[in-house]
Amino acid sequence: MQKVTNHNELIDLSFAMESSASLWNVIFEGFDQEVVLISKFTGKGPGAVNTLYRFGSLICERYKNCKVEPKKSGIEIRKSLPENDVTLVNEWTDLMESVREEMTKCMPSTQ
Repeated sequence: MQKVTNHNELIDLSFAMESSASLWNVIFEGFDQEVVLISKFTGKGPGAVNTLYRFGSLICERYKNCKVEPKKSGIEIRKSLPENDVTLVNEWTDLMESVREEMTKCMPSTQ
């Protein structure tokens, strides 16, 4: 009997945001502060982690305005934005979810 694992369960995606703005900046200057969007792709198993590393290399080659950092169980992608615009944040989230889908399609079959 074969046990087939759903590929979507093999790669987790989480998001974070960093800003150099203080509470003082936000209150008196508004939310137009530079932010760094962070997407963390974590793989479960060596096949998933290898796929993440391959995608990290591709992202580094194609997109010079992103920083990709390899982690023990996956990769982290950082993107600076000049201002905290919810539209840009939503576009980034949608893009990263699409990237996750592409990653899972490229993973070898597991049994």
